[in-house]
Amino acid sequence: MASSRLAVPSLSECQCQICLEILFEPVTLPCNHTLCKSCFQSTIEKATLCCPFCRLWVSSWARYHTRRNTLVNLELWDIIQKHYPKECERRASGKESEDLDLADNPVRGRKDNRKVRLIKVQYICK
Repeated sequence: MASSRLAVPSLSECQCQICLEILFEPVTLPCNHTLCKSCFQSTIEKATLCCPFCRLWVSSWARYHTRRNTLVNLELWDIIQKHYPKECERRASGKESEDLDLADNPVRGRKDNRKVRLIKVQYICK
């Protein structure tokens, strides 16, 4: 267990599968799927109260953690900020990922792919 905490997650492991950006204030759902807080809130507002990946119903969980201001997985968020400070700063400033070297992941940064992904997520949850 202690060794897993010492492992540095790769940049791809710290990527939100909805917006395809670095996880910013990550929310880890009861099903262990993780997404950005803004993507979570957008999904909840525009779709049903389910996980956008596996469709697990999370309404009670979301209400509970929203009221207590404990949505963000602080342990993961600290790790991401520690190991990827430039990416976090860029995301906080609102700069697009297209400014980064996309050799690792050619899909990252393409707005058209984000729209397709969001449409798929909204369709699945309805």
